[in-house]
Amino acid sequence: MNSRIRAKLLPLAIASLFAAPAFAQETSATMSGRVLDASGQPVSNATVVIVHEPSGTTKTVTTDASGRYNAQGLRTGGPFDVTVKKDGTPSTRQDNVFLAVGNDTAVNLTVGAGAASSADATALSAVTVSAVSGQFSSENKGLSTSISQEQLKNTPAPSRNIADIARLDPRVTVDHGTGAISANGQNTRMNSIKVDGLGVGDPFGLNSTGMPTVGSPVSMDTIDSFNISTANYDVSSDTIGAEINAVTKSGTNDYHGSVYYGFKNASSMVGDAGWLKQNRDYTEFDRNWTAGATVGGPIIKDKLFFFAGYEKEEVTGLSSGAVNGLDPSLVNSTSNKISQGDLNSAIRNASNIGLNPGSLGANAGTLTDKRYIGKIDWNITDGHRMNFAYSRTKETKPNPQGNSVNSIGLSSYWYTVNSDIKNYTLQSFDDWNDIFSSETKVGYSDYNLNRSVSTQQPMVTVRVNGGSNVGTSPTINLGEDQFSHYNVASVKTLNAMWAGTLYLGDHTIKGGVEWERNRVYNLFGRTEFGAYTFDGVNRLGNADYTQYVLYQPAKGYSLSDIAAKLELRRQTWFLQDTWQASDNLSVQFGVRVNKYLTDDQPLYNPTFQQKFGFSNANTINGSKLIEPRLSFNYTFDSEYKTQLRGGVGLFQSDPPTVWLANPYQNNGINIATYTYNRQQDGSCRLGNSGPNFACPQFSPNPFKQPTTGDGTIPQMAVDTVDKNFKLPSVWKSSIAFDRELPWDGIIASLEWQHLEVNNGIFYQNLNIGNPTGKLPDGRFTYYGCIGGATSLGGPTGANNCATLPNGQASVQVGTNTNNNNR
Repeated sequence: MNSRIRAKLLPLAIASLFAAPAFAQETSATMSGRVLDASGQPVSNATVVIVHEPSGTTKTVTTDASGRYNAQGLRTGGPFDVTVKKDGTPSTRQDNVFLAVGNDTAVNLTVGAGAASSADATALSAVTVSAVSGQFSSENKGLSTSISQEQLKNTPAPSRNIADIARLDPRVTVDHGTGAISANGQNTRMNSIKVDGLGVGDPFGLNSTGMPTVGSPVSMDTIDSFNISTANYDVSSDTIGAEINAVTKSGTNDYHGSVYYGFKNASSMVGDAGWLKQNRDYTEFDRNWTAGATVGGPIIKDKLFFFAGYEKEEVTGLSSGAVNGLDPSLVNSTSNKISQGDLNSAIRNASNIGLNPGSLGANAGTLTDKRYIGKIDWNITDGHRMNFAYSRTKETKPNPQGNSVNSIGLSSYWYTVNSDIKNYTLQSFDDWNDIFSSETKVGYSDYNLNRSVSTQQPMVTVRVNGGSNVGTSPTINLGEDQFSHYNVASVKTLNAMWAGTLYLGDHTIKGGVEWERNRVYNLFGRTEFGAYTFDGVNRLGNADYTQYVLYQPAKGYSLSDIAAKLELRRQTWFLQDTWQASDNLSVQFGVRVNKYLTDDQPLYNPTFQQKFGFSNANTINGSKLIEPRLSFNYTFDSEYKTQLRGGVGLFQSDPPTVWLANPYQNNGINIATYTYNRQQDGSCRLGNSGPNFACPQFSPNPFKQPTTGDGTIPQMAVDTVDKNFKLPSVWKSSIAFDRELPWDGIIASLEWQHLEVNNGIFYQNLNIGNPTGKLPDGRFTYYGCIGGATSLGGPTGANNCATLPNGQASVQVGTNTNNNNR
């Protein structure tokens, strides 16, 4: 066990509308309850007919010997009509029932003499049925928040993003600057965010927010409802952080639609911010507007329905930075500021040597998002329905960079991130008979990311004052950023899941399988077009560089060979039993097994194994985790509804694939690095040692960068995965007490949740040797390496470091499994 513990106490969280049970239905709702006769005895073999009024979707179930019924795979929203029929007795009807995604709503009814009029007289309102009955349910064992369509309409969403809704859950925190979502302090990349059952989070993991785009990955006006859970003990659920499930809207028997437009201008941005206090204008953007439309309706009444939506968002006049290193009042540049004359000279000289330097501008361009969605719902029969959903999100995001208090980034140094995400989901909900139902889902996601620039060319850094103060010299950055030379990523995910539920009296048995395949491609060809440093604008004009760095595929390898290409697969099995031990106590226990497989290995580096004693080609192939789960719900016999609920279980998350893809690129074999340092006599030296030779001539052609064969040595860092690496997992436990208050159906909830790391990820630099001390907070300390420039102090001057030839470094991804590794 690890001592990293997160705990959160939520005293008296008032949940009058938002509190909801945590179940595993990602895209549907459940209704359950008991049917009793006038004397309070259970009624068996009664027919319960559930009708979704807007679409006519009908489901018919039969009560068991204890009078219980359960209907899964229902549409979300409502209203629903529930009718109970039993031969020889009047029927009973309950209307205005609303269901939320991932929610089991309890609807208990009585049949017999006078029951019909009684049911009508005491019919609950829509909000009361969906919230109170959902909260006080034997199936409510975890921690969750449900947000219906009506609540979405009444919730301010200034960013029009999922983060605006996620913050409604008191266990979730949202970074106001980035929109990053964290549940109980967990890594923002460890959330499971799904729309219509398919993940819409960042599958590659480059974004710290956990989202694939800056804007919302889905139009919020197409969402019907949300369910947010931080402790869902159902075995079909699995994540370390928050589980956020959303369901898109569907067509009904009536045509409906919307057209909308919204905007905010820089002039409307007010608040207690630094720019306002200093009496400055807001400059982050000029205008942010969103426009869209939705439409839905019947294709065949009561049978086939459609829904479609389109949205476009633009943020115009993006700022290239609040400050930069230009001081127009200067005649000559100083140690930390650049004069207008030197800037003009740098632009002119760069053009003269064949570069396209661009200009210094305040407007960085426009952020654009386009979001599409289409959905078909098919009521096959009363016991079978199916839907197909398609969505696409395209984003173009400018990234101005290079400006700071002592630097300038010209427009040629900026880049644009282009994202294109396509999702397809097919789902089927089937009742095969009175005691067995199933859910089947097949999904495919195609995620593509790349960088684009105005002109492909080498990167150039000009130290304006001649490099006399190397660490603080003001700099002008131009040309193509070295990390944009080749930067492409794609993840193609195929997912299939089947779950079956068997109703056996007091026991509900659920079991299923899930299979997922991720095909990952990442070409990160940094500095493939060269990176030049010039000391002074005059040396730039003479193409007389101080340093020239070039990364190229090593001899015998091509550009395609240096890309990470791997296939990761996950196989999952789960089984659980929900036991209604008594009228008051429900217990759920089960187990989930995840197994990860891959047939691809990083390129083997024998030098690495010789130095460190293990292979750099380790993978997660065969990694397996058994996750037990146990939860309960106890209902008290009291005037006002009161219950105690809780559980404990082991949960796992898939780490960002970029973490697992790095060893496939950084293997120390297939990339050669050339670092040419100009000497005082005008010659060059490769690195910091070796013979002097004539410097390669500067070239503005990105595809014909020069190299000198003599003294060329391949150099590259090595990334690897520990041979005993385990994917991240945590133990979650919770206890909660709910009580209905006597005022307007308000519910008071007291919740406590505890998280303890089972396996956590950490990075280890293998070159720095063993730790030589420990800080008061438990972190290890290291001293400078022998041969290093500076010792970090302490009783000894340095560590013996394990280094690879030619300056190669090693980083290992390991597993945090005990108190000594943090």
